[in-house]
Amino acid sequence: MSKYKFDGKTLKNDRGIKIAETDGRVVKNDRGIKVGETDGKVIKNERGIKVAEFDGKDIKNERGIKTGTIDDVKKVIDGNGGASLVALWIFFVR
Repeated sequence: MSKYKFDGKTLKNDRGIKIAETDGRVVKNDRGIKVGETDGKVIKNERGIKVAEFDGKDIKNERGIKTGTIDDVKKVIDGNGGASLVALWIFFVR
C-alpha cells in the first residue's frame, strides 16, 4: 500500500489527512498557500525559480541531473498524473 494517495486534485497521506492540492498547474499546501507550479514540463517553486524538469519519464533537478523517474513517484503515491504528480512528490514527499 502506498504512503500517499492522489485523486487528481488532493494529495492525502495513508490516514486520509490532506497534505496538498493542485489544480493541475498551481501546487498548494494544506493551508492553501502556493508552494510551486508546473509550467509544461518545468516545475517551479513559489518564486518562479526552476527546481525540476519532467519529460514524461525522468525527473531532473534544476541542473539537469536525473533524480528519479515516474516509477519512483508511483511507488510512493497512488494515483494518476504526470507533471502535477511529480510536483507533489518534489514538494511534499521526497
